[in-house]
Amino acid sequence: MSIVLRIVLLIGAVGMFLYICRSIRKSKTQMKDTIVWIMIALLLMVFGIFPVIPMTIAGWVGIESPANMIFLIFISILLYTNFSLSMRVSMLEDKNATMAAEIAIRSSKEYKKAQEKDNE
Repeated sequence: MSIVLRIVLLIGAVGMFLYICRSIRKSKTQMKDTIVWIMIALLLMVFGIFPVIPMTIAGWVGIESPANMIFLIFISILLYTNFSLSMRVSMLEDKNATMAAEIAIRSSKEYKKAQEKDNE
């Protein structure tokens, strides 16, 4: 792995880590959402410091370039993250629809009670 790629990995990892820490400190994100990003930043640091690891993994898998192996690993992690976030969004949309229906039913009952009081 070239020294330029190693430096870019380290700079990117440190930048990502600092940005994540700043987001947590400003309460812009929840801790459970940032754990994956912290792990990605740490993995980038490890790959930048120890380039033998992605080279070995690339050799086992049969990929010629360690850089392609790094891209494959992170694309896989990001696809998994995207899928899990999509599942959470779907669950929240279902909960939102259920809550809207419950609110509509409750307000309809209250409206009917108010109508009955006015008629008496």
